[in-house]
Amino acid sequence: MNDYYFDNIAKDYDLKRKKPWRALKRYIANLRKGGISFKGINLDLGCANGRNFPIFLPISSKIIGIDKSHAFLKITLERVKKDSEYSANELKRIQLVLADIEFLPIRKNSINNVFSIATIHHVKGESSRKNVIFQIFTIMKRNGYFLLTLWRRWQKKFKKFFLTDRFKRIFSSKYKKMQINKELGEFGDISIPWTVSPKSKTYYRFYHLFSKKEAKNLLSSFTLKDFKKYGGPTGKDNFFILTKKEPKKKN
Repeated sequence: MNDYYFDNIAKDYDLKRKKPWRALKRYIANLRKGGISFKGINLDLGCANGRNFPIFLPISSKIIGIDKSHAFLKITLERVKKDSEYSANELKRIQLVLADIEFLPIRKNSINNVFSIATIHHVKGESSRKNVIFQIFTIMKRNGYFLLTLWRRWQKKFKKFFLTDRFKRIFSSKYKKMQINKELGEFGDISIPWTVSPKSKTYYRFYHLFSKKEAKNLLSSFTLKDFKKYGGPTGKDNFFILTKKEPKKKN
């Protein structure tokens, strides 16, 4: 991933999104009521400013936050040190790692569970996304859970755009070439603006929005446990997905 714009929006993001994502908090609470446990050493992949640590830490023996943005990790470190909601014991259970999710510096079979919240849709290219999923599968212990959220392609806000985009990609070679030059080569790719308030400067973030079929295909190495349209302004703008690393059954 290109981390340039993340470093530039990190402070503004932290001002606007300090608190844990309420939809995620509700979703995990419901999973736990249903008997799902996330005990052990867990990974927050693409942790940004650590806003969801208050959700993950109580259910983990240790939480490792990984992000490629140095600015985000600096903010996270400052927050966890100053935040009175974390005890001295809890602070010992938080580890931060500067790394690209496409090149995870984690040993095989060493992580109990992985959380990837609004992260994988920032990875450009199908082959790169498959590589990320392969690495996640590799570092996880058997019977661990992989919980992720992705932006839905056919949500209300973007439905018209993608219908038009699909038509143009099929029938206009000029448009298709233009999108490729913008590094938006795949159907589902889109640039979404983030305006930094004090400067009124806008940065464009890459997203690849997923169809249900595409998301399931990407996660085919895992066993699918739950798949919901959830969160966002309409209550169904994202895919909330729970998968499990299980031995494949022999025929």
